[in-house]
Amino acid sequence: MTLNTTIISSVEKKHAESDNDHKDPPSPASATRKTAVVIFTHLINAHPSLDPLMTIYNGTKRYLNGLPEKAPYFITVDGIKDIPKNMEGELFLMENQENRNKYDEYIRQLQMHFKDHDNVKILIAGKNIGLANNIRRVIDNLSPDTKYMYLFQHDLPLVREINHTDILVTAEANDKMRLVGFKGDDPIQRPCGDDIESESGIFYRRFKLWTDRNHFARIDHYKNEILPKVTSVFPEDNMHKPTRLNCTYFAPYYYEAGKGDPYYKHTDASERYGFKLFERVKRGEVAYSSLSKVNIMVMERAGVNMTELETYKSG
Repeated sequence: MTLNTTIISSVEKKHAESDNDHKDPPSPASATRKTAVVIFTHLINAHPSLDPLMTIYNGTKRYLNGLPEKAPYFITVDGIKDIPKNMEGELFLMENQENRNKYDEYIRQLQMHFKDHDNVKILIAGKNIGLANNIRRVIDNLSPDTKYMYLFQHDLPLVREINHTDILVTAEANDKMRLVGFKGDDPIQRPCGDDIESESGIFYRRFKLWTDRNHFARIDHYKNEILPKVTSVFPEDNMHKPTRLNCTYFAPYYYEAGKGDPYYKHTDASERYGFKLFERVKRGEVAYSSLSKVNIMVMERAGVNMTELETYKSG
């Protein structure tokens, strides 16, 4: 398998003073690289348009208050899924000529758009490797100066300001703050452990809620303590249990104690839920037989007409 990967250039070395072994303060370049922003993408019906991705990218520029202008960005492009023998629950777009053309054009436009952005690296998978393996590839390509990262999915754009400076300063002062989550549309429940109040008065509260959705993380925590536990495509599949059993170690702190309005919204770019999924069934893109019980339950909760849906059983 050939993986088309852009490698980060070598980093500046820190020098120690020989008389007292005191390290020089970080260079401006080193400080700029301290936090990376990662955006995970895969083929969707909206491609080859860059609009969904740029909504995420521009949102990070607008709402991550204090993030350096030249902070490193990684955009991953997962490969297209092969058609499996059992199609139940398989809702991602799969390999065919139409999708291949769409995918290739998306990559071409992506590379053209960011060709003059020296802080943006595009990592293209040679085949479908899933979210967890894309995280591993990003970590393998980070600069040693990069200690933290934001992980964003391609259909969860930010809608409210987040004080990046406060998160970074608070994480630097509290080793136990390994992950920071952000409230989405759903309420955050089941607090555990302790709270942290930052110097500027922002509260961070632990909750027994692991999520793959938008979050801030320590690189070494992901590399050494999370990813070794992950055998699934999605880290949350393996991390819910450790978070429940060892909340004070694995549970994320939630920004502003998980209160207030959402910090991001779910646009369902993959069209795997509710009415968007129903429209794919109606178009004949997804067979009724491919729907799982969970898919159908979520559509019903969203208000989809179940009687109409069942007319596609024989399709």
